[in-house]
Amino acid sequence: MEIKGLKIKDLDVYSMIFSGVLYVVLGIIFLTQKGVLLFAVESLLNLLVILFVITAFSQLLGLTPLKKKRLTSISKVIGFLINIAFAGLIYFKPELIVGILPVFFGIYAIFSGIIRFLTYLQYKNNDVARRFLVLFVAIILFIMGISIIIHPLDSIVPITKIIGIFFILYGISFIIDSILDFIPKATADSFKRRIKISLPVFMVALVPHKMLMKINRAFETENIRPEDLVAYKENIPYDLEVLIHVTEKGLGMLGHVDIYFDGKIMTYGSYDEKTYRLKGLISDGVFIESPNKDDYIKFSQGHMGKTLFGFGLKLNEEQKDRVRSEIADIHKDLYRWKPQSELDSQISLVPGKPREDYASILYNNIQGKFYKFKRGPFKTYFGLNTNCVLLADKIVGQSGIDIVKIQGIITPGAYFEYFNREFSIKNSIVMSRTIYYKQSK
Repeated sequence: MEIKGLKIKDLDVYSMIFSGVLYVVLGIIFLTQKGVLLFAVESLLNLLVILFVITAFSQLLGLTPLKKKRLTSISKVIGFLINIAFAGLIYFKPELIVGILPVFFGIYAIFSGIIRFLTYLQYKNNDVARRFLVLFVAIILFIMGISIIIHPLDSIVPITKIIGIFFILYGISFIIDSILDFIPKATADSFKRRIKISLPVFMVALVPHKMLMKINRAFETENIRPEDLVAYKENIPYDLEVLIHVTEKGLGMLGHVDIYFDGKIMTYGSYDEKTYRLKGLISDGVFIESPNKDDYIKFSQGHMGKTLFGFGLKLNEEQKDRVRSEIADIHKDLYRWKPQSELDSQISLVPGKPREDYASILYNNIQGKFYKFKRGPFKTYFGLNTNCVLLADKIVGQSGIDIVKIQGIITPGAYFEYFNREFSIKNSIVMSRTIYYKQSK
């Protein structure tokens, strides 16, 4: 049976073209049709005024959507006055409401600039080439963000231009996918890099968590079998699997990404607690390889309470060779690093109590090889830039995928959104989706 809310509708060529053209047209409207946008904004503001007025009089009459709740006379009057105040503010000072979006955009630009500046400092410390471009972009974003916040209304037109360009590029990526779907698969696979535009981080960061919540509800309301958690576009063995983790609570809601290829799990992250800064947001980057995929999944489910989404990719020989070459290049910058539990086992030391650092616990469960980087951008892990997704994308990108990070951040949510959509496209290399779900977690 299909899990309600998780069934993926097949995207045929024509629906992809329609979506792509729709995004392009929307982008052109943002770029050129100032009058249309102004009419849409005015209509929305008028609608908000009407809704607040209706809500105000509803509260004054004691009507509430909350069942079995009685409103006192004071609460009725207070509710009425608050809603009328909002209606009046929107009607008489619409520029204040309209200015909210540019301010949000400015804050987002400043945040992105700060992330790039921290990345520049990291690159400077690790002597990474071309780092001054990162600093230049950070300065531009910071100045732009401050300017937008100071002059929000004057920034509306430039912002609409930026939004229009984004929609056009996003639509073009849909159209390119549809064109490639007309081409024989062997020919389509020969395109070394297929450009993908990622959605802004605030739109996709929690997508895996939302899917997890749907699965939880499905297990509560439906008769789910283990085989319902596996879906195939073609029931053939995959060559590479992208594993996206998510938890119900905490920072794990944002996710984590691993790669399984040539019989090895590969993961990168903040695993050395002795080097933690900002509670692990920054630390030494640790790269791990293990042949024990099942043990790793059981550990992730049991110790961390995670659910994993696995997307299986079918690669041709050229793609597999490029992936292997990229992994070999990564190994050139690695040196062996051993968690304390591995050092203990080599000298036959049994400590009074088990080691409690995460790296030691992980080693005891998966018996993998741990490495650190001698040089390069991944020498230092930074959760908002040089993170697990960026390294995974460096490897998976050799299969012909290139996700463009317009906002400077690739999140596990962006990766999930991309692969989930690719799974619904007939001619894509994503052949399967497996949900590694532990019901009793």
